[in-house]
Amino acid sequence: MTQVIVDADKCEGCGECVDNCPADVFEMQDDKAVVVNEEECMECESCVEVCEAGAITLEMD
Repeated sequence: MTQVIVDADKCEGCGECVDNCPADVFEMQDDKAVVVNEEECMECESCVEVCEAGAITLEMD
């Protein structure tokens, strides 16, 4: 299983990960991206690529 990690200190709240994730893994809460459907992650890394702040990492088993 893949662990999706959002560093809240780095997250700028742009919402690009929410808009670009094909599996709806993220949603915005209090102007920060949070992981809500980690089990749906397809490991495409589109969230990592669009996050200009570098706040998202994937840890794959």
